[in-house]
Amino acid sequence: MRQWLCRALVVIGACCGGSLHAQSDLVSRGRDFADLVCSACHVVSERKQTPILRDPGPAFVQIARRASTTDGGLRAYLDTKHPDMGPSGRMPNPRLADYQIDEVVAYMLSLRDHP
Repeated sequence: MRQWLCRALVVIGACCGGSLHAQSDLVSRGRDFADLVCSACHVVSERKQTPILRDPGPAFVQIARRASTTDGGLRAYLDTKHPDMGPSGRMPNPRLADYQIDEVVAYMLSLRDHP
């Protein structure tokens, strides 16, 4: 019985550890993608602090920390057109693939935990 329990714990640990590693990779890819695609208009990460847009959109950390920000809400937002967003209605439809949305959402939600 004890040997079976040890094996079960090893399997559970391997599964959970792999899941955490996969989530970490998703967050990292999301940060890299957002730095490349979104940073012209938003402060995306600590890597790049100044967007080139004169009236930039909100920083990702500000969006992430809104009480109204949810996984589903971010997904819906990133998958729709935004003709009226921003001071001059400039928020483009990013036309992201599903895997890119997964990455960006994972990254944005990870910002809630950072000081």
